[in-house]
Amino acid sequence: MKRFIYLAALAACTETKPGVMGTQSLDVTLVSPADPGSNDNRLADTARMVTFNIQAKDQDGNPDPTYTRDVQVYVNYLGTLTPYLGDAPLTTVHVANGVAMNQTVTLPPVFGPSTIWLDDGKDGDATYATGASPTLWYRDPFISDLQRPVNEMSVDALVNSPLNGKNVDVRKSQYGANGRLVVSSTFAQGYTFVDMNCAAGGVPPCTSGAYDYVEVFSFSAPKDQFGRPLVEGEVMTGFAGGDSDFNGLTEIGFPQSFVADGPPDVNAAREPKPVVIDSNWFGTDPSTGRINFERNEGGPIEVDNAYVCPLDADFTSYSQWKVSLNGAGDCTGKNLINLITTGTIQTDPATLVGKTLPKVVGILRPVNIGTFNVWIIYPRGDSDLTLQ
Repeated sequence: MKRFIYLAALAACTETKPGVMGTQSLDVTLVSPADPGSNDNRLADTARMVTFNIQAKDQDGNPDPTYTRDVQVYVNYLGTLTPYLGDAPLTTVHVANGVAMNQTVTLPPVFGPSTIWLDDGKDGDATYATGASPTLWYRDPFISDLQRPVNEMSVDALVNSPLNGKNVDVRKSQYGANGRLVVSSTFAQGYTFVDMNCAAGGVPPCTSGAYDYVEVFSFSAPKDQFGRPLVEGEVMTGFAGGDSDFNGLTEIGFPQSFVADGPPDVNAAREPKPVVIDSNWFGTDPSTGRINFERNEGGPIEVDNAYVCPLDADFTSYSQWKVSLNGAGDCTGKNLINLITTGTIQTDPATLVGKTLPKVVGILRPVNIGTFNVWIIYPRGDSDLTLQ
């Protein structure tokens, strides 16, 4: 009986407040492109000028002629708005008496299903009305779209992935029917992946180009969707995950890794050849300098005639040892590459100090924080070090 009285008392405490009146939403209709595409029929990369109409709607879904305000315009693709709310929008449009006709915005490079997003949430008297256009269908990204800076000459070209913060899904090679997505290394917590341009039918020989590489951070030994370990030289059908910049390194986190049904397709001849580093890469020239590290991030690079420097605090703290491109005996701090070989190479780096190694190969990862730039290569096994 007491429980019934208690519940009845709770029910008596409810109240009904008046509904929110006025503008509730912004209806967006596309003017152009007239055909927004579809999952099977994607828009061209160049079809990024979009024209649209806006109609303010009230609480009953009817046109609201009382609405006269400026509205911020964004684009929603790969899971987030661009730019982020709070940042400067792509453009601002004026809605008068509830209507704005033939408004135009030029989108940045966008991928996958995308929508124009309108937001009235900037000023102190904002209505917080929003609106979204019908879906515009652009192609899905390639690996190079994840890596290539918007502007190679920009001061942040080494640290700012163009799709940072996006949820990406890469399922195709940019090289069409002859392209293959190939595992180029595996480590304890991830793997690297390369877009290879092969001969007809995807058979070797294969080549790779700038920005064709990416690192996938899998937190543990990398496996495909069937739970099988990934191996070097294996062809994959794609991957998905969150794109993030970690101290200048583009990483795919919380990944899904996909291969075709059936036995693994493995051929080491499809793996990329290492790109030989040039001492000019350490310079500041915008075309021949440090941007070359960015162009090959996540890919194999080769250091020839590498002088092994004395081990220092970086080896004690981070297991990193250094080789110099300056010539024997010169470890003055310029033209140095760091190596991490713990767990992959049997040779003790202490036994190599003072020697010149004919060839050192490894997967390139940067640490770029402001003006602090260090490049590290991770040899994949003993065969990546030529000792004599």
